[in-house]
Order: sequence, then C-alpha cells, then structure tokens
Amino acid sequence: MNFPSNIHDSLKNYLYAYYDPSDGSSLPFYIGRGVKNRAFDHLKESHSDEVQTVINKIKSLGMTPVVKIIMHGLTLQQVKAAETAAIALLGKDNLANLKAGSGSGLTNTSPRELIDHYNAKDVTIKHRVIMIVRNPWNPDVSEALHYDRTRSAWNLGPKKDFADYAFLVHQGVVKRVYKIADWYPDGTTFHYRNDPSHQYYLKDYGIRERFEFVGRLIEPHTKFAKLYIGKSVKKYIRARGSPEHYSYNKKGEVYKFDNNNKITNLP
Repeated sequence: MNFPSNIHDSLKNYLYAYYDPSDGSSLPFYIGRGVKNRAFDHLKESHSDEVQTVINKIKSLGMTPVVKIIMHGLTLQQVKAAETAAIALLGKDNLANLKAGSGSGLTNTSPRELIDHYNAKDVTIKHRVIMIVRNPWNPDVSEALHYDRTRSAWNLGPKKDFADYAFLVHQGVVKRVYKIADWYPDGTTFHYRNDPSHQYYLKDYGIRERFEFVGRLIEPHTKFAKLYIGKSVKKYIRARGSPEHYSYNKKGEVYKFDNNNKITNLP
C-alpha cells in the first residue's frame, strides 16, 4: 500500500504505529514518524532487526501487521514531540523501537527527579572516575540493565586503568555510582546480551576491540554515593558526543580547577 501523491501535502508529518494482529493486544509493537510513504517501509524491509523479527513472526502466521496513522498534519517539531510522548507512555522496553524518540533525554520521571536534575549543583570529584554518558535515562528499568549498559562496551585506552569508580551520567548529572573491580575485553564477562533468557539477547554477538568493567553498584542512599548522585559534572565533559569522560589526566592525577572552572593539570 502507498498513499496517493495528491494527499502527501495534507498528511505532512505524521505519527504511525504497527500492531500485531496475532496477539489480540490493543497496543502497538512499534511507533514511528514520517512523511509520504514512510509508514509502509517496514513492510518491505525494516532498518530495525527487532521490528523485522516481529514482522517475520506475523507473516509466518499468514497475517500482515496492522498499520495505523495516529496523528497527521504535523510540523517536524510537533511529530518529534508526539513520537517521544507515545514511546514514553507505552514504555520503550514494551516496543521494538531502537530509540526512545527525538529529544527524549528525560522521560517518565517524577516531579522530584526533574527538580533535582535541573537544579543539580556542580561538584568537584575527589576520586578517579570514568564517567559514562547514557542517553536517554529511564528510571524504570532494572538496576541490572543500568549496570550492563554503563559498563560495556567502550573503545578505551590505558587511561581507563586508573579509574576506581564509574559514574552513569545523563545530561551532565550523575545518576548511578559503581565501584570498578577490573576491566576485561568486550564480550568476555556475563552480560544480558549473552543471556538467552533476556529480551535483549544477541545470539550472534560479535566481539569487538573494546572493554567492559566488572564491579558493583554503590547504593544511592550510602554516604559515598550521595557525594555525587544528583550532582552536575558538566565541567568534566570536554568532548561533546563522546560517551566517556574522566576526572583525572593521563597520569592518573585527579583534575584541579581554577576559579573559572578551567582544568589546571592537563597532561
């Protein structure tokens, strides 16, 4: 199926959803946005392995996914917001979506967390820490999932070996603190991706030249964790777009700052 070209201008940007007719659910398994005939592209070949897997299962039963246009006639900004809201309400982990939508950095949060996040006070780190930036932040997922997504797998050099702790950081604010026991080559420690019972199991996971740490969560209510959780570490984020940042230089010396928050002991 395709939309006639004469209605494309009327459709503008739209939000669409895919439903599985075999499971009797009134909820979709995928949410997307697009223009023109984007809504039908997945029926030919999806860019997402997860979506393709669900579609293949439906087709094996002699059925076809049901496509619905949830909203149309939207601007790009409006449809991005609609997509993010829809995925947040349904829960990304209940969908085949790879991402949580555009501008989806902080969703499904309590009013208190929003207040704490945007009023986060700057902190100077006194310990050797590797900071892993993880977006989006979803407080509803399990601690095990937070841990696995933080610890693995990163393209790192020897500087990592100085780190005693790892921070899970979202939008410059510390969300979790982990004590690092040691670093290992990618794919050599137990992880949800090699657990056949886990929803994110990857049967043919390819080992890469990256690293992952093994450690433990420092409970958020403890004295040590409270030094950093909910605090801003934005002054340590030096390379925008990089997922990893450090509280120390290449010699393992904890960074020192001048009155303008400029690092004074870069190597």
